[in-house]
This record gives sequence, C-alpha cells and structure tokens, in this order.
Amino acid sequence: MCEVCNGKSIGQVLKEVKLGVARWGWYVMMVDGDLTSPAFGYTIGLTEKRHPEFLVTGRDTRETYDMLSELTALVLCHEHELKPGTILEPPGRRIYLATINYPQNILLMASRIYSWRVRALQAIWADDDDRFPWEQSPPDDLTQPLYGAPPPDLPGRRLLG
Repeated sequence: MCEVCNGKSIGQVLKEVKLGVARWGWYVMMVDGDLTSPAFGYTIGLTEKRHPEFLVTGRDTRETYDMLSELTALVLCHEHELKPGTILEPPGRRIYLATINYPQNILLMASRIYSWRVRALQAIWADDDDRFPWEQSPPDDLTQPLYGAPPPDLPGRRLLG
C-alpha cells in the first residue's frame, strides 16, 4: 500500500499521482496504519475542481476505495458540491461529511501538489449498528479518529490533526 515504503521515491509517487489525476480526474492515496492509528485513504484531484478532497479511515482497502469512488462520482460525474454537515445514505452505511481542520497535516501528498489550497472532508461512516463514532459508548476513536468536527450539537469531541 505505501508506495514509498515499497521503495519508490517521493518524486516517483508524485509523478504517478499526477498522471492518474490527468488521466482519470482523481487518484486515491492509501496510507498504512500502525498500532496507534488506522490505515486511511484520501482523494487527490478534487482540488483542481475547487472541491474539498475526501478522507476515509478505518476501512479495508477495497471499502475505502469504494467509498471514495462513490463520493468522487457525485462530484465529478453528477456535479454535486458536497458540503460539511451533509449526511449521505448510500447502500451499506450512512456517511457524515466533516471539515478537516488541518488537511495539510494528514493529506500529505495532496498538500505537496496543491499546498495551501487543499481543503478536505472526512467521510465518517456509521458502524454496523448504524451509529457514528460519537454515538457509540465508549466512542471508537481508534478505528475512526475524527480529523473533522462532529455535528455542532455534540460538544466536547476531541479533534485530531
């Protein structure tokens, strides 16, 4: 998953990402997890359409890609502008979109390409019992850490990033 971890240089990865964005309009960057943080994936390329990038954490590679693909299709194919606070209900599970306060600290490759222009939304997914992380007791911050703000009527949630 981690291209740099597998021996590619940052320059090689940047070239691959830019070619992907030029060909398809977007690219998925997957980042390996470890004992303290889950793997995650994010889009690169939506910034060129003046739309925030998307981030998904805590799902396997296929689910992450599928979720990012569905969200990106809404933007690129159906010309929707997805905004923070939106709750989507695609087949499978609900998704809440939250603004990521400091995307440059998380979407590192997108930040290398777009610098300060990067904006991002975290696609926060409901669990198998249809609960978002802040609705769980105790909250599941390990599987799905929040880099974006939960709904404003839920005070006291700690943000990462």
